[in-house]
Amino acid sequence: MTNEQLIRQYYDGDEAALEKLYHKNIGLIRGIAKEAAAEFNCLIMEQHHPNQRSAYTKTILDDLCGEGALELLTRIQSREYDESRAALTTYLYPHLKGRMTRWLEQNLGCMALSKDETAAVRQAQRLYHAAWKDTGEIAEELGISEARVSRYVRYNTHFLGVHDLVSEGYDGDPYERLMPGMLSVSAEQAVYRKVCIELLRKLFDTLPKKDRDILGKTCGVFGYSEASLKEIGMYHMMKESAVEKAKNRAVEKLREAYPGSRLQVWRAVHRMLRRPIPLPGEDSELRRNFPQYVRALAEVYAILEEAVANGERYLGENESSNTCEK
Repeated sequence: MTNEQLIRQYYDGDEAALEKLYHKNIGLIRGIAKEAAAEFNCLIMEQHHPNQRSAYTKTILDDLCGEGALELLTRIQSREYDESRAALTTYLYPHLKGRMTRWLEQNLGCMALSKDETAAVRQAQRLYHAAWKDTGEIAEELGISEARVSRYVRYNTHFLGVHDLVSEGYDGDPYERLMPGMLSVSAEQAVYRKVCIELLRKLFDTLPKKDRDILGKTCGVFGYSEASLKEIGMYHMMKESAVEKAKNRAVEKLREAYPGSRLQVWRAVHRMLRRPIPLPGEDSELRRNFPQYVRALAEVYAILEEAVANGERYLGENESSNTCEK
């Protein structure tokens, strides 16, 4: 019996079909688990038995298969699968692969390596990414083989962060150190940007769910983790070119929603507040739109108040920190 026949039985109320679907697709789950583990350099063979996988690899694969099984059952029980659009395995693949990849990203660093090897990986990646040394120089400095350095550098541990790009003795803001002058903005500019982002989020939330997902993941904004066109396409069963077009359509919808929105009004208010006081006879626009501007200001007042409160808390904490340092 095919996957599609089994899922039709499940949709018709046959709960036993769910277990049959799981057993029928164990091979799919295991195959995707091996693929995901290979991408994270987790397929390691026993040193003295080259034809056998290491205990570490077996543990990783077991955990990945468990994650895959849960995702398979979740997707089938959601009843979102549409047989007319694709085969069940085609539908399941990006969901299973995505869940396994997320598990590896979240757990690999803390369970895949010993404490000493984790430190070595971190040091090798810092020397490679921050000190711009090649693998030969790193191998000589750490006293290990160049092949091992190459493996450490490729290891997808997500250890390297912005704090690794500044010297160990630097105790200031690493972002300010890496982008001098880019973060030191006035309180007025900070509030203006905060309000713009809050109001843009409101426009973004009016988009259909699929548009939000594609645009959010493409840009890595509003709580969405940035993803490639290929990854997004796999999730939505779309070609990369179709994902790009969908993103552009979503942006166009935002442009169409912008005129008359609170975001446009807020930006107009900000411009008006920064203008010199108009001379008599030159304030017709201000007079005509003043009620609308006042309403907009009232709507964003809560956001402004919160921004000021956060700024005062930050200044207080900063002063306390400076006092303690002295």
